Amino acid sequence: MKIKIMIKIFDKIGFFLKEVNEFYVHKKCLSKYSQKFFSSFQKTINKVTTTNDWFRIEDLLITFSQWSKNLKKEKLEYWMSKYSITKKKSKKILVIMPGNVPMIGLHDFLCVILSGHKIIIKLSEEDNLLLPFLCDMMIYEKPMFKNKIKFTKNIFHEKFDYVIATGNNNTARYFEYYFRKYPVLLRKSRTSIAVLQGTETEEELISLNRDILTYSGRGCRNVGKIFIPYNYNLHLILKKSFISEYITKNYKYTDNYKYYLSIYTMNKISFQKNHFLILKEEKNFYNPISVVYYEFYNDLNQLKKTILKNKNNLQCIVSKNFLDKEIFFGKTQYPKLEDYADEIDTIQFLN
Repeated sequence: MKIKIMIKIFDKIGFFLKEVNEFYVHKKCLSKYSQKFFSSFQKTINKVTTTNDWFRIEDLLITFSQWSKNLKKEKLEYWMSKYSITKKKSKKILVIMPGNVPMIGLHDFLCVILSGHKIIIKLSEEDNLLLPFLCDMMIYEKPMFKNKIKFTKNIFHEKFDYVIATGNNNTARYFEYYFRKYPVLLRKSRTSIAVLQGTETEEELISLNRDILTYSGRGCRNVGKIFIPYNYNLHLILKKSFISEYITKNYKYTDNYKYYLSIYTMNKISFQKNHFLILKEEKNFYNPISVVYYEFYNDLNQLKKTILKNKNNLQCIVSKNFLDKEIFFGKTQYPKLEDYADEIDTIQFLN
């Protein structure tokens, strides 16, 4: 299948997601194209939010908005123009997808399909409804996709050539052993940090809270630790977290908050808090849900060395005029198509 045809289909998917988001947020009318799929998709959305308590409608709409901006013909063409995809025998690519963030495996899906390969998808039980629906839309538009996409519940029954597997540090050991005979792109646990210098605007601090709390803080692109100068007023951060107050409707998140609040209180551990977020001083990079670690610094150059030393643990670094590869406040959950997880080019790996 020609790449132009595939891009055209993905552009339609992006248009559909844009209209779904606008329907829920602004009550805008749907086009005739979107009306064909909307009723079934709405049922899928309802099922997602009732079967996975981590995924609220607010989370899904953020995902739909982000992907509607990326799945545009001009952006897809620009992205793929950087590669020389030669016609050769199609490989079967096994992709083991995580489920901590809605449709988090869609980028790997795009990479495999646009590279001309066949994909075998092992979904997480946490996120096993949205991507299959979009695949059904693609097959409706172009039945040829049916021969390129397969979902599996048992990877031991499948034959494949390459593997892309995303998990945590524990599952990575299993993946490394089981897939040792295959070319494998393996992603382990990562987290994200922010560096504040005390000159941030009110809007930037509001945006930082989005980086912290979107998707209940469960993604590797969520900021889990903040580096701050000495004497920084932490309440400047806590005051701006109201932007994500909808998170208090998620009982799983609030259960985590209550748990860590009681643990820290009983053990007389110092912390700052509001009614749904805890800030705790900590050297560690990996924070639990509802808690954000902070660490003081007094030398930016020394801090750069610390960050460089821990770069293999970091997905995003949020800051302003601090590092070359920094991400602006509020942008961690809106990666571009060319922003690869762990900075490993998936398309180059596949080709």
